[in-house]
Amino acid sequence: MKILFVDNEEDIVSLVEIALEIEDDIDLTTATSGEAGFELIDSAEFDGFVFDLMMPEPDGRAMLARVRGSALNRDKPVIMCTAKAEASAAAELRSAGATDVIAKPFDPLTFAGTIRKVIEAA
Repeated sequence: MKILFVDNEEDIVSLVEIALEIEDDIDLTTATSGEAGFELIDSAEFDGFVFDLMMPEPDGRAMLARVRGSALNRDKPVIMCTAKAEASAAAELRSAGATDVIAKPFDPLTFAGTIRKVIEAA
């Protein structure tokens, strides 16, 4: 499965790359800015997306909106990662089109399984 992960924190991107590089079924593409993520959303088809919510503009909400407006990717699952994962914030993100919400910090050992579960259920 082809996944796009976008987070402006390079250490988080590196952690995700390390956690997912051993997964044979996950083809990971990463970006460290919303602008770079926009270019990838518009130019390539993915099976799913994982976006950090709180990034400099364009932030995770803008990334989510871009996917939902994309001819290539509008129906693909989007997972939002946020430190603000309380129930009300998660419900708001789901109503905006997110498929699921993962709390930061997340467990890198279970990250691949979480992504698989969300994408397979979508």
